[in-house]
Amino acid sequence: MTDAETILRLKSMRLTGMADCLAQLDIPGQPTLTGPEVVKLMTDWEWDRRNNSKLDRLRKAAGLAQPAADISDIQHLADRKADYELISRLAIGNYLIGHQDIILQGPTGAGKTYVACALGNRACQQYKTVKYVRAAELCDELTIADKAGTRSQLLNRLVKIDLLIIDDWLLTAPNAAQVQWLHTLIDRRTGLTSTIYATQLPPTKWYDRMDEKIVAEAIIDRVTNNAHAITLKAAESMRRQRRTQ
Repeated sequence: MTDAETILRLKSMRLTGMADCLAQLDIPGQPTLTGPEVVKLMTDWEWDRRNNSKLDRLRKAAGLAQPAADISDIQHLADRKADYELISRLAIGNYLIGHQDIILQGPTGAGKTYVACALGNRACQQYKTVKYVRAAELCDELTIADKAGTRSQLLNRLVKIDLLIIDDWLLTAPNAAQVQWLHTLIDRRTGLTSTIYATQLPPTKWYDRMDEKIVAEAIIDRVTNNAHAITLKAAESMRRQRRTQ
């Protein structure tokens, strides 16, 4: 019989994977293992438990709009135009290692948010920190933080995130101060981390959405020179297709 005190001690040391494994080994009918085999099995259980716990924390912190989005579930439809090969390559995660960005551009209903969240989910599985935010909400957060005197702290937190997903990029035109803050954020993240911009507008039209033209040029230059561009097209809204399936 397994010593119950040993299991309690393992749990008190937060080695619950090892404790659960040891309890399972005590069930009648389990194969007899050597000492080294028991140690290896317990270590594997603890390793898996910690990795699964870390993945759960990363997914929760990411706040993805579509938390169940998965690369393997992206639909290859005849009327939907997308570079599926590029999306599959990006899912491997080399763009995260190279600190490159992604521009997902397409009309409403083309599936930009789903693809962005699927890539975000895959980044979590690669144990990268991820944060999903809509552009208007990001601008509001920066405005509120500026009034509270905590803008620098907020920017510092955002800069450290491995993958920042900004949805509805420039759907709402930011004001002059927000353009400056976005430039600061993008400038500090460039070459250090990765960002996904999900937008209805091609980069050629970003300039017209920002009043601070010199700053706008700097933003566009930093993003487009460091980004993989994916254009999504669909004859019918993906949301409508999902509802009718």
